[in-house]
Parts: sequence; C-alpha cells; structure tokens
Amino acid sequence: MKNIKKTLILLLIVIGFTCSCNNKTMKNEHSKINKVNKEVGQNKIVFPNSIKIESIAQNPEGIEFDKNDNTFLLSSQNADPIIKINLDGTFKQFTKGEKFPLSTAGLHIDYDRNRLLVAAFDSNELFDENPATKGVSYLRIYNLETGNLEQDINLSFLVPNAKSYFANDITVDNNGNVYISDWYAKVVYKVDLNGTPSVFWKNKTSIPSGPNGIDFHPDGFLLVSILDISSSFLYIDYGLVKIPLNDPQAAQLVNITDTNYHGFDGMVINANGNVIGITNNGKTGGGNVLMELKGIGDWSSANVINLKAIKESTTVAVTPENKYYVINQDFSDDSATTWIIKQIKF
Repeated sequence: MKNIKKTLILLLIVIGFTCSCNNKTMKNEHSKINKVNKEVGQNKIVFPNSIKIESIAQNPEGIEFDKNDNTFLLSSQNADPIIKINLDGTFKQFTKGEKFPLSTAGLHIDYDRNRLLVAAFDSNELFDENPATKGVSYLRIYNLETGNLEQDINLSFLVPNAKSYFANDITVDNNGNVYISDWYAKVVYKVDLNGTPSVFWKNKTSIPSGPNGIDFHPDGFLLVSILDISSSFLYIDYGLVKIPLNDPQAAQLVNITDTNYHGFDGMVINANGNVIGITNNGKTGGGNVLMELKGIGDWSSANVINLKAIKESTTVAVTPENKYYVINQDFSDDSATTWIIKQIKF
C-alpha cells in the first residue's frame, strides 16, 4: 500500500509539474500572439496615395476620416446619402432616416459621443437665382456606427433676415457643443447637448465676409475662416478669426502677413495644434494650395510653415497619423461619377 501511495503521489507531482509547465508555455504563447497581433494591428494600415471612387454622382464637398474603421466619409451637394469609403475605393451608402433630403457640406466626427455631425443646406433653393427662395441651414446628427439619423435641427430660423443660408462647416468642443458656420447668413450657430440652437457669433470684424472653415482648438477657442469668392473664383476679403468660447464678442482677427495666404475654404487643426487648410493661389480660380499655419502668441498671429499646390478641392481630412487627404472636385459637372481622394505630402 505504501509503495502504491508513493507511486500515486509521485505521479500527481509529475502531472502537476507538466500542467504547470504547459500553462506557462500556453501563457507565453498567448503573450507572443497578443504581441504579434498588436504589432500587426499597428502596421497593417497602408494609406494609399490616392483612392478612386467610381459610378456615383456624389458631388462631395466635405470629407472626414473615421479612425474607428479606417474609412472616409463623403458628403453630397446632390442631396444624396453620405457614403463610407474603404481604402480600396469600394463604398456603401451610410446615412439614412431623414424625412426629407438636404445637401450636405462639412462633416465632423464626435468620437466621445459616437456622433457624425453634418452641416446641411438646400442647394436647390440656394442656387436657383430666385431671391424669394433663401434655402435653409440644418445640423444633422447621425449615429457613428449605424448611420441612423438621431437629431435634425433647423438653424436658419435663428436669422430670419438673412438673404440666404448655407451651413458650410462644423466642429465640436470638449463639452459636446456643436458649432456650425453659415457662410451666407454670416453667423456661427451653436447647438448644445440638449439640441438647443442659438447664434453664437456674428461677424463684426473689419472684414465683412461670411464664416466658412471652422475648427475647435483644445485651448478653448474657435478658429474660423472668413472669405468671399470673386466672379473669377478667386478668394477675396479673407481672414482668420480667433473666437474665445467664453467670450465670443472678444473675437479678433489673426495677423497673417505671408502673401501666400489668401484665406481658407475648409480647414482642420492637426495633432500639433496647427491649421491645415485649402487656400487659393491668388492667380486662378480653382488654383488651390494646401497650407499649414502655425500660431504665434496663442494665435494672435500665425506663420505659413508648409504649402503645396493641389488640384481643385474644398477641404481636407486628417488621419491620427497626420496624413492629409483632399477630395478633388469639379463643381461645373454635378453629375460626374468619378472622384479622387488624394493624399497630399508637404
């Protein structure tokens, strides 16, 4: 009996040791696999130099990069749904649930609240040359995962005496307040988390143009581009305005002396706190330039630190890796069915 007991104990010890070794081996293997997965996950994204989208008359003005699934979102001046585009150019309809169609311009993702924020307007009324039809401006909020419309907020009723309305670009602050530039009504709207809209800022600077590009700076202010466009499609009467969130009446023009700067259409603030925007070369309509501005003295002034000539485009999307993409447009043909998303490198 003693020998049998001894044998059993020795056997259990051997089995226990083997299991322990196997567990350690398995843990080590899992660690290796997890490490490899992380490394692959970090390096698997190959950002293309260009993405070709075919067979859809999207007529986009706004572009946004979704870091959750590494896709691009394109708006539609033709009042079609916003589309989601893979890096290989394949796409699908994304937004849905609207009671009535509207054209869409600027797009902005609010990751903290799982929202796609969209500046929407009525291009049919806006461009019909009938002074009696002024159009409308809306904030449309979609679920970032499903594309379902969650809120549809009329903004233009806040400025009843405006000649017309063009919700153009959009951003969000740290508290979830949304800001929308209305290029034609010459105001910036604010919509709080309860969905309550108000007029946040009216342009009372020495430059009378309407606000176009807009983004929120994490130091607590908006940077807003104001500009007009001449009959020959050059940017005119332009400037960049710094608007403190806690005192919008204290808005000031940013001093920019570089003669390459001719105002911004669309613009974003990158991870370095610099502004990346689309400007005009000052010589030809559609002669666009991607430009990087660096603020000085808390954006009391700014210097041009990078610029690159590009094809006709309106705005820019930035990836978390600070890669810049523009959407090439030809607004002379709103039925065009081929679009190019182009990566721009300074």
